[in-house]
Amino acid sequence: MPRNPASPLQRGMWINELAGSGTAYQMPLAITFEGPLDVPTLLAACAAVLDRHELLGAAFQEDDGELLIVRADIPPTVAHGTEQPLDFDVRWGPLARFTLTETGPDRHRLLFVAHHLVFDGMSKDILVRDLAALYSGRPLAPAAPPYGEVIQAERERVEEALPAAETFWKARWRDQFEVFTPGGETTASRRPGPGASVAALSGLPDLGDLGVTTFELLLTALHALLHQYGAREPIISVDLSTRGPDTAETVGLLVNELPVVARPVPGGTFRELAHQVRDELRAVYAFGEVPLARALGGLSPRGSLTPVSVSYRRRGPDPDFAGLTVDVDWAMFNGGARGALHLQAVEGPGTLDAWLRYDPRVLSGEDAALVAADLRAVLGQSPDTPVSELVLPSSGARTSQAQPAGPAAVAAAAPPEIVEAVTRIWCDVLRLKHVGPHEDLFDLGGHSMSIINIIARIDKQYGVELPIDVFFDNPTVEGVAEAVAQASIHSGA
Repeated sequence: MPRNPASPLQRGMWINELAGSGTAYQMPLAITFEGPLDVPTLLAACAAVLDRHELLGAAFQEDDGELLIVRADIPPTVAHGTEQPLDFDVRWGPLARFTLTETGPDRHRLLFVAHHLVFDGMSKDILVRDLAALYSGRPLAPAAPPYGEVIQAERERVEEALPAAETFWKARWRDQFEVFTPGGETTASRRPGPGASVAALSGLPDLGDLGVTTFELLLTALHALLHQYGAREPIISVDLSTRGPDTAETVGLLVNELPVVARPVPGGTFRELAHQVRDELRAVYAFGEVPLARALGGLSPRGSLTPVSVSYRRRGPDPDFAGLTVDVDWAMFNGGARGALHLQAVEGPGTLDAWLRYDPRVLSGEDAALVAADLRAVLGQSPDTPVSELVLPSSGARTSQAQPAGPAAVAAAAPPEIVEAVTRIWCDVLRLKHVGPHEDLFDLGGHSMSIINIIARIDKQYGVELPIDVFFDNPTVEGVAEAVAQASIHSGA
């Protein structure tokens, strides 16, 4: 595998992973087999799938301020026995593994887990389809182009689209960490962490004559809820696939997260809001490959672009493993949360299942259950109902609201010489003549690799390696200088 530069989205994930994201970026997939399973043939099929898709054998390492995709020191594994905890080292790998366990007579479970750095929702379909074909002796689809070529072609398209994307997003984007819930307004954490889950939907909603897709309907319903909870102009980020015909068989991270803003008008109906959301989403599609951070810059590290997000995927048909009855858990919960609230929906042939994944630091379990009930209620009402008159089960409810952790204790001021040294480093890395002690790194145009370069320069000068989360908590010269001073004391530097 050649060494290739990581994509902007991979760089952002890598930063969060180094800061400690738990299982938030793990992507598990479970397949249950009933019948006379040929274990050696299945294990051989697993090994062949891992060999076929090169990115599953990758790791991510930083070299002189650039994040590179490299071959993992240890290849991905295929095990027959006990399932392992969801845990990966992104710097050394492997970032994918299969584990087969026997759960009863003629009953087996195959667990596949990959890091989101090398895998996405559409990759699940490709992996399961290839696995079924290899097990059953059917021919495979033509191999995908090398991942490095895919990312390079995408990078060129992004560069071409950047000027128009910058103009588009400057008129729309506003950063926010406030979350409106049935329990009131609170503030989301920027950091991924442990999560919880509640079932939201089972079965396809009735689209009627709305003139929107299932995805657009779900997105509208969630926007309507946030507006009812108190958000004047709700903003929700959505996961958009960047796949095209040439990458239909590519396993990897080919997705972008972009915001969709709704502006409900006084007295406007749900139908009118649905058409507005549909039009806005389709306008966003024109810049679907351009990361927001590339278009605008100045985005701080965070697990999710906005506190509330949606992912929707239409999966393929159920797989055919010769002689076996198969059940696939297409949206297995990883136990983590990248944002305050995430609606994950998977549509299959004639069915749809959706879950709310949420951050217990921000939402209580009671509030999450109310959001799920409200979502079902909205989808069951007439689309000609004014948004402000939608009847919600949570109306009038008073719930116990989990509050985010308070700020850390304020550290003692850093010595002036450390502040001066850190200021020089920031000016060099950001290519600025002046940086004030309290200016935010991301307001100055800093990004994930700026952090890596600053950390490397500080390590070289002071012999201390700052944790990434310093830049989550206080991304200013003063804040970083205080962290350097404290680290120097503890290390004896």
